[in-house]
Amino acid sequence: MSTHLVWLRNDLRINDNTALAAACRDSHANVLALFIATPKQWQQHHMAPKQAAFIHQNLCLLQASLAERGIKLHYHQCDDFGASVDYLSEFCAQQQVDALYYNYQYEINERERDATAEKRLDAQGVICQGFDDSLLLPPGSVQTGSNTMFKVFTPFSRAFVRRLHQGLPECHHAPKARGDAPLSVGKKSRPLITRLKRSMHRCFQRVKRRH
Repeated sequence: MSTHLVWLRNDLRINDNTALAAACRDSHANVLALFIATPKQWQQHHMAPKQAAFIHQNLCLLQASLAERGIKLHYHQCDDFGASVDYLSEFCAQQQVDALYYNYQYEINERERDATAEKRLDAQGVICQGFDDSLLLPPGSVQTGSNTMFKVFTPFSRAFVRRLHQGLPECHHAPKARGDAPLSVGKKSRPLITRLKRSMHRCFQRVKRRH
């Protein structure tokens, strides 16, 4: 039986999640989910405390929703994106992951992290599949007739709408319950995500004191 890993980042949902849907397509695969928190990196990116609280709330809800479908949400916390790639590599080796599924993030640091992760996992024999999930159309896919970027909004908007008329992105339903559903979310699982809330609180308290 193959093992599929969904690497969750800013897509903490079960509905219309392209990576999650793709990982669950094989009904016989063992599907796992992983979220890696990087509080210090988020601090460098000036994440607001309310956004950190929003992430924590969604993780708690997501953990329960995935458990109902027989998918365990694993959680890990480290300092930055570089350390997150190291842990992802270790996790895939420990869990004997065959394929990694994730939705693209388009910011510079995030793209560099994902490129490093793919290179590392490819060397381990893990198949990596990324998806354009958070946008209607992939960045750079709407261009002029001479294959350059638009400089004026009106012609760009017209071209954008024409592309959408050719075919809207597919929407994905929440995955069906798998063989071991529902999983029990016991007391041992809750502190893992609770650590995120505590560490983010300490992190942002330090920021407030500096200002």
